[in-house]
Amino acid sequence: MDSSPPNTTTATSLSSIVSTYRASISALTVAPNNASSSTTWMGQATQAVVATARLIPAVLLWIITFTTITLPTVLFTLFSTSLTFTMNATTLYASPAPSVDPRD
Repeated sequence: MDSSPPNTTTATSLSSIVSTYRASISALTVAPNNASSSTTWMGQATQAVVATARLIPAVLLWIITFTTITLPTVLFTLFSTSLTFTMNATTLYASPAPSVDPRD
């Protein structure tokens, strides 16, 4: 194994590459576009239409899924449940009523 000290030229060049990379990334960073948060009435109306257009299919999909998959599954499980029970002879045994002595 080589125990020589690390090459400082390589460390310096690696450090310069990292700093150059960071500088190029920060130069590519774009300021956020505030066009989506429009405050004009036209922008708000457009956002309402888009939100409605996205909401209606989601609600319809949920309703269709519920009525065609979930509800029949629950009803089938409920109505196919057996409500019978088993009793053995000791459960059916009724002890005789105690005799009542009229002289008591």
